[in-house]
Amino acid sequence: MFNRSSKISWKAICHYLFLLDSILKAAFAMKNKFYFLLLACVGFLTSCSTNFYQLRPVSGDVAWLEGREVTRTEQNGVVLVASYEFEDPHHMVLDVEIKNRTSTPLLVDPNDFFFLPFNNQSDTLRNEQNPVYGSFYRAADPEEKIQQAILDVKREKQRLIASSIFNGILLVATVASDIHSSKNDRSWQQRANRQYAHAQAYNFIIQKQIADVNLQKVRTNRLENERANWQELALRKTTLPAGESVRGLLFLPKDTRASYLLLNYESPADSTTMKLKFLQEKIKAK
Repeated sequence: MFNRSSKISWKAICHYLFLLDSILKAAFAMKNKFYFLLLACVGFLTSCSTNFYQLRPVSGDVAWLEGREVTRTEQNGVVLVASYEFEDPHHMVLDVEIKNRTSTPLLVDPNDFFFLPFNNQSDTLRNEQNPVYGSFYRAADPEEKIQQAILDVKREKQRLIASSIFNGILLVATVASDIHSSKNDRSWQQRANRQYAHAQAYNFIIQKQIADVNLQKVRTNRLENERANWQELALRKTTLPAGESVRGLLFLPKDTRASYLLLNYESPADSTTMKLKFLQEKIKAK
């Protein structure tokens, strides 16, 4: 036997299911209008051209190598070679190589790379949150990104578990509502309406569970790919023996306001400081 509060909660759930059925009916009635609006939006978006950005080295020893502009600078036996690789939604990515021509091991750390953005007048851009200060960006830390991706994968699994529990509660509520209302059918029309409403509810729950599972798979695969890229492709913290080199991708936070980027590499161990300037070009996609 349920107490009074339990009955109220079941009624609320059943009311939610019938309300859902009404929404589904309305959505079905407006299907053609929705498709029209969807096509209109797609047409508008495809007609709009998008912009993308690329970097070109304008300082150091610039040369073309295998179809790319590469720049090189050297100080205290440390050689830095850099070229533009690609743009992602949040970063401008450089392919960098560091050669240790000193007689001692060299600690290479992506956190030792940072850049200052400039406008066309070579003025430092101001911080968007606090204009009193100039903008300053450090390269992304691959170790933090890897740990964040691992945590995000765990959150996706927990989110799927929570969604599945909720879907189970909806299913139980629908079954209870179906059984209860079947005892109160007084006509063929009431029975038909009840069967239709509950069939819609059952179908909604099944489709929602399928969508939740598929969404979790898509998000998890994307996160796993991101983690693999940070592990295998990014420049990571490394102790570089004398006479050896290390190469990887350096992810710089994107600032679309900038016309130039002044990349700085500072090695605290031997006081090495190197600077490379890049032109940031805005290209309109056709």
